Amino acid sequence: MNRLTAFDTPSVCLSRLASARLGRWLLTGLATLTLTACGFRMQGETPLPFDSLYITIAQNSQFGADLRRAIRAASPKTRIVEESDMTVRATDFDPDDDADSPGALAAMKLVKAKKLAQAKLEQVSELRTTRQVSLNSQGKIEELELSLRYTFRLVNAKDQIIIPDTTLVSVRNLPFDDRVVQAKEGEAATLFKDMQKSLVTRILRRITAPDVKERWDLVESARGEDEEEIATVRPAPLPGVIPGVLQNPSLTPAPIPISPE
Repeated sequence: MNRLTAFDTPSVCLSRLASARLGRWLLTGLATLTLTACGFRMQGETPLPFDSLYITIAQNSQFGADLRRAIRAASPKTRIVEESDMTVRATDFDPDDDADSPGALAAMKLVKAKKLAQAKLEQVSELRTTRQVSLNSQGKIEELELSLRYTFRLVNAKDQIIIPDTTLVSVRNLPFDDRVVQAKEGEAATLFKDMQKSLVTRILRRITAPDVKERWDLVESARGEDEEEIATVRPAPLPGVIPGVLQNPSLTPAPIPISPE
């Protein structure tokens, strides 16, 4: 390593500083090339192969809002179709329908949104569980395992499969103390939110993978007899909007009653 001394002239000092700076730039460039060769790339736009997308997860939930935000950032040209954006006219209803009913209005908006979107990201299931990991010397719970099991799929407007049912699992450990159950409930809620955030990243990485575009192009190019060979699924039921606190399992479940013999 070059060191500056009191006997170096100004020109020598500048030359050594320039050499050191050039060396740092060369090392940075070499590191970047090495990472690129390994498949690493900076996070940026990864456009989806379709122009519009309908998401069955409620947009007023934290999970739904985070997922929409991530998709818009990755694929700005993909429009996310929302039921709230749909305009319903009296002519959209059949003569026997009650156009003034809030339920009929919501159902019509749902139908129009699904028809307008080229693709649908559907939540198939979500399961949150807790499991005892260890007990202390008094036989009390010392540590819990929280798990979030989430299944989703991606289909086109005709319910033809682009990504089949895919299950992602996220797990966190929680030290437990029955003397501060309320505080631990809050800590568990925070961990479940963190797991949801990790799911958003993993879902986005899956739907923007290169094989998804290949599958989309294959399905879209199929016509007539070839189109009948593309596997389809029945639409997944819409997930209910449940407050996050109520979604989380209790850390102190009720004891199982023992029936007398």
